[in-house]
Amino acid sequence: MDNPPLATETWLEDRMTNHTRGTILVGVDESLNANIAAAWATDIGRNLGTPIRAVAAWTRFVEPALHGIEDRISEMGAYAADVATRSLHGAGIDDIEVTAVQGHVCEALLGTAKQLDASMLVVGTRGLGPLAGLLLGSVSRRLLFATDRPLVLIPVQTTLNPPPLTRILIGVDCSPVARRVLAWSSRLCADLGVPATIVRCADPGCEKPPGHVERFDDRVEAEMEEALQPFHERHVECTVRIAHCDPRVGILESAAGDGAGLIVIGKRGAGQFSGLGGTASYLVRHSPLPLAVIP
Repeated sequence: MDNPPLATETWLEDRMTNHTRGTILVGVDESLNANIAAAWATDIGRNLGTPIRAVAAWTRFVEPALHGIEDRISEMGAYAADVATRSLHGAGIDDIEVTAVQGHVCEALLGTAKQLDASMLVVGTRGLGPLAGLLLGSVSRRLLFATDRPLVLIPVQTTLNPPPLTRILIGVDCSPVARRVLAWSSRLCADLGVPATIVRCADPGCEKPPGHVERFDDRVEAEMEEALQPFHERHVECTVRIAHCDPRVGILESAAGDGAGLIVIGKRGAGQFSGLGGTASYLVRHSPLPLAVIP
């Protein structure tokens, strides 16, 4: 499925609803956290019954005038793939095919994801080589802004033996991307057979005359009932909580007390904490749990 040059809202919504069981693509190098990300991807792929592929990017310069340059490029690519594969095998991960791609890690991952029509990108939050400092600057922001498919970020606190995923926590607001977040999450919950906790981030305003918050909550709950139809249709058990606080605080506090193994949010939101300068950017840096960011 080729994506349009600039993905439309309709195209994205259809993709988040109907393309959740494609190839899972994970970025790897010889680092521990890349192996941890691969272990998480393998576990999810096994439960979903979907293939898992890995990309190892390499950027070493090859002199254009060098005799036999094509053979040299092939050798360097094979070496990069072999190093990543041996690292995965050393971590007990034996069933992922690794492809080496010459170029910057962002282009390597995004280009391969498009070729494979991957349903999910998975990366670790620390790495070596091309993945080093992934979430410390421009590389992470480039991936988050550029990808037109779910990006799952695996924090360093995760282990090579991830615990079973038994609940997914979903943070939403009133923005258009929230529909895509709910559509994708409902499908993933149904495919994995796990319940969901939905945290609806809402601010009733600074002025709180008697009954104002209660009336506000009633309105939000009525709006959420319609938004929850995908969960009801797929028979997914879900709990809704309304958070009258900074969504960054509400989502992390709910996740800590809820036993969730994955947080799902939209890449852009509404209101005071919209965009990657707000909730998504904060959770990318501070979430102790795997974080799925939906375009």
